[in-house]
Amino acid sequence: MQKRGLCILDWNGTLQDDMHHIYECGVQRIFRHFALPCPSLDTYRAQVAADFMRSFYWPNGIPARVTAADLNAIMAAGFKEKGVPASLFPDAVHFVETLAARGYTLVVASGYDAAKLRAAVARSGLSRHFQKVVGDVRRKIGVFDDLQTQYALPNTETIVVGDTTEDIDGALAIGATPYIVTCGFHSAERLREALVAAGNRRHILAPTLSTLLPFLP
Repeated sequence: MQKRGLCILDWNGTLQDDMHHIYECGVQRIFRHFALPCPSLDTYRAQVAADFMRSFYWPNGIPARVTAADLNAIMAAGFKEKGVPASLFPDAVHFVETLAARGYTLVVASGYDAAKLRAAVARSGLSRHFQKVVGDVRRKIGVFDDLQTQYALPNTETIVVGDTTEDIDGALAIGATPYIVTCGFHSAERLREALVAAGNRRHILAPTLSTLLPFLP
């Protein structure tokens, strides 16, 4: 089988369909806990970033004394109450298996808690396709650079598949092409604005993984 380049995949909002799950079980529950009006889902998608306390929660009224650990505990109670974990997007398994069959080296890099990420990947049945799974990522640029150094083959292109502006920034910083879906945590408008700000360098923006697949070599 011909080896293609390195493909760095995000998990949450890209392969795992958990944006509505997190908004329902986490975001809404957090604002109820503090007796505050909950921002809309559109506002959440327009503001949330890797540093979610500074980008979303504190600006929307959550007291500055409250930490990420405090909010994660509230969110964990919401997930436990729901009792059902988030599932993959319907086209995620086919997408990953197709890339693996085409000869891509696949790795996952996500801001998701590392232990929860490992459990979710194992539950998905896709573990065998990934050379490495990295969780707790707070600065994607550095992690993407390390992964490219470790796994990229000479004379091949690195691609990044994600759903956020951090995925775009990380891809462009290492000279990779961003292949971005608009069904995840950041809205299509926000993603387009990030690409314009970056100079509209080579990229693919598509609504779902299945509509992204034809653009991948």
